[in-house]
Amino acid sequence: MGLRRHRAGPGNRTPPCASTGSGPRMPALCPTGDICLTMPQQRIALISLGCPKNLVDSEVMLGLLDSAGYQIVEDVEQADIAICNTCAFIEPAQEEAIEALLDLAEMKATGGLSAIVCTGCLPQRHGPRLAEELSEVDVFVQIGAEPRIVEAVWAAAAGERAFFEGEQSYALSADMPRWRSAPDWLTYIRIADGCNHHCTYCTIPDIRGAYRSRAPEDIMIEYERLVSEGVREISLVAQDTTAYGRDLRPRTDLPSLLGRMAAVDFDGWVRLLYTYPSEVTPALLDAMAGFQAMVPYIDVPLQHASRRVLRAMGRAGDAESYLELVASARNAMPDIAIRTTFIVGFPGETEDEFEELLEFVGAAGLDRLSAFVYCPEPGTPAADLPGQVDLALARDRLDALMRAQEALSLRRNQEFVGRRLRVLIERKAPDRDIWFGRSYRDAPEIDCEVKVDAVECGPCPQLGEFMDVEVTRAEVHDLNAVPV
Repeated sequence: MGLRRHRAGPGNRTPPCASTGSGPRMPALCPTGDICLTMPQQRIALISLGCPKNLVDSEVMLGLLDSAGYQIVEDVEQADIAICNTCAFIEPAQEEAIEALLDLAEMKATGGLSAIVCTGCLPQRHGPRLAEELSEVDVFVQIGAEPRIVEAVWAAAAGERAFFEGEQSYALSADMPRWRSAPDWLTYIRIADGCNHHCTYCTIPDIRGAYRSRAPEDIMIEYERLVSEGVREISLVAQDTTAYGRDLRPRTDLPSLLGRMAAVDFDGWVRLLYTYPSEVTPALLDAMAGFQAMVPYIDVPLQHASRRVLRAMGRAGDAESYLELVASARNAMPDIAIRTTFIVGFPGETEDEFEELLEFVGAAGLDRLSAFVYCPEPGTPAADLPGQVDLALARDRLDALMRAQEALSLRRNQEFVGRRLRVLIERKAPDRDIWFGRSYRDAPEIDCEVKVDAVECGPCPQLGEFMDVEVTRAEVHDLNAVPV
């Protein structure tokens, strides 16, 4: 397996995903559900690494532990037991997970923690051998074994070493308790898990398994509950949201699900993430356009524009079809914000093919763009392809791509100067009447902000509430505005 146990310095890591909570606490339950009279109540902190889909798993595990009577704490230094929910789909994510676990191991060695539980993609990808290489960790929980987290924590508290194997039959359901860790005003609904695409560079199908949709009735229960609780923004996530429903019987699809959601009165935002290019159909765009709460925003990872490179990636599409997709989206929703992701330096990528990507980016005029240097993953077909691109060259291409996008981003942002936008206020400058929020063009965590100068706006904005603003100035990434 050869996991690297190096230390890369403190870096930036997702903080423990829990809020402090209050009120009387019940004694912790044994795995059988009986009140535990022999083991003191344990304080639990959870570090969630990776994407929002992983965060949903983290929140479900915390909800199960909270329901069992464990005390959820925000600061890992206040915890008896720490859980690290890991991401492992690329080498840098694995390195971050190992670093986080070793940080926890140091705390355990000095008496700051009694036990460590590792969950998620890392134990799923490497199996029981992981326990041999990470002897500092007490208990491992694979994907699909999350419903057994109370049992896993019980084992860790008892001083046992254990490995809980996952079951792909496990599916998230609305009746599972969930400890929401994001700000009160936003959350995620995971509508499916797994992936059937098998891109040649990707490990996710091996880690997460085949695509499994949640029943639409179950999703609607969760959606209506979140709306009634006053959530302001709900993002729909899956490995591929556009594949939703095809595996169900009776068969359904994403446009049908959006139609059901549209029938619920909601004065907030619904956002669609992780779509697959060839599945962004006219029916889907029409469903989005007809859904009042759905923001005109779509996250559609294209990965490249060269037909040959895309076929080597195991993906459909090319520059021409992608430009047609962009045009169709803007025809359905003229103000739509389009976000994408590209990989540069894929094996065999020539200078001409990279130039084709640059030309596409210039022609498409996308609102938001992320890009990464290709990272070969052991066990994937792409790792064995000839023509591996020199890392320095790949990084140069990444820099060139991002410079090109910065100019386009500034130009696109300048189109909004003088326009009014609805902004979700999320934070305040510590010493000034400057507030920061997001417009419909900005997904949580990954996109940009709107800076609102609210010196003379009357009542101060409230965090988690909407404010109407007028854009006064555009920057490369962010917008400046004043209240209206």
